[in-house]
Amino acid sequence: MKNGYIMVTLQPDDFFLPMAGTDRRVLEHRLVMAKYLNRCLLPWEIIHHKNGIRNDNRIENLSLMKGRAAHSGFNILQRNNMKLEKRILQLEQRIILLEADNALLKSQEVRNEC
Repeated sequence: MKNGYIMVTLQPDDFFLPMAGTDRRVLEHRLVMAKYLNRCLLPWEIIHHKNGIRNDNRIENLSLMKGRAAHSGFNILQRNNMKLEKRILQLEQRIILLEADNALLKSQEVRNEC
C-alpha cells in the first residue's frame, strides 16, 4: 500500500477471515499477530511496529496495544525518546571535542612554562 503497510488476501475458508474486510484483505501485521496469538484480533486492538518500519512484520517487531489511546501515548513517548537519544549523541560528540581542546590547551601550557 502507499502508506507502507502490506495487505494480504485471505481464502474464503481461512480461520482469520472475520478480521478481513469485504474484499477478504487484511493488514499483514495484524494477521501475523493474530496467528501468533492463535485468535482473531478485536477491531480495537492495535498492532505497533516497534522500529517504526511498517512493512517489517516480524513478530519480534510487533506489539499488541489496547486501543488507539495507548498507541498514541506510546508513539509520543517513542518520538520523545528518539529526540533525547539524538541530543545525547550530539552532547557526547561535543564532550569529545571539548576534551581534545582541553588536552591541547594543557600541552601548550606545559610548553609555555618551559
